[in-house]
Amino acid sequence: MSGRIPEDHHGRDRHDAGNVPGANAGAASTGAIDPLEAMADYCEAKGIWLHVDGAYGGFAVICDEGKQALRGIERADSIGLDAHKWFFQPYQAGCLLVKDVSTLEKAFAFRHDVLQDTIWGANHPNMSDRGLQLSRSFGALKVWMSIQTFGMAAFREAVARGMQFAVRAQEYVGESSVMELLNPSSLGIVCFRINPAEQEVDEKDLEEVNKTVLARMFWEDRAFITSTSLNGKSSLRLCILNHTTTWNDVQEALESIERYGIDALASTRK
Repeated sequence: MSGRIPEDHHGRDRHDAGNVPGANAGAASTGAIDPLEAMADYCEAKGIWLHVDGAYGGFAVICDEGKQALRGIERADSIGLDAHKWFFQPYQAGCLLVKDVSTLEKAFAFRHDVLQDTIWGANHPNMSDRGLQLSRSFGALKVWMSIQTFGMAAFREAVARGMQFAVRAQEYVGESSVMELLNPSSLGIVCFRINPAEQEVDEKDLEEVNKTVLARMFWEDRAFITSTSLNGKSSLRLCILNHTTTWNDVQEALESIERYGIDALASTRK
């Protein structure tokens, strides 16, 4: 991820290269996390703006496990977040956090004659000076109401539970004779595929087997899972994000994947 570096509060470019390094706080495919502390050290030493993409995983910091996994994120100059993911909100609920709010105001604020009366409200934030939209709905209301209604403890527990279930799912995959772990669990995501330990199956057939399993999971309504590609290999992607999910749900999904995988493998031998 790169882009034009905003000027600092003295009006200077923060780095001559003109590019912004972006760090992942939970990649969408795997939940993988970049070395945030090391990247922050480097950017701080070089005077480079550090942006962290926390669209998927950023809200994990609200629980202890997530805070440990994402240590260093607090040193970013800007962070992108999507509350409709791991903060359980309806669309749309994206936001950009910056350490220095003048960064946004230098980019978006404008003074039009028809808006000159807004100076009367200058003692509180004018959100039109901090983003693209001039007219907008009160998007943050649903987030505020959710916290007021359920309390932060409920959100922390839900996020932590998803991460814990993903670790258990990884253990389940590791003990299976039919499934192969392709990426360790990270921030509620586990990536794996059907690939039996005691059966030689070429990559082309494995690709078809895993596509068949994914389709059966979808059409037979066992669970909603997605796929991704890791190092050229088709991977099943289990993302445990719903706050109502139980371990029985996860286990049932994994058992179905194993069963469908065995059926699909049998068809390759015919």
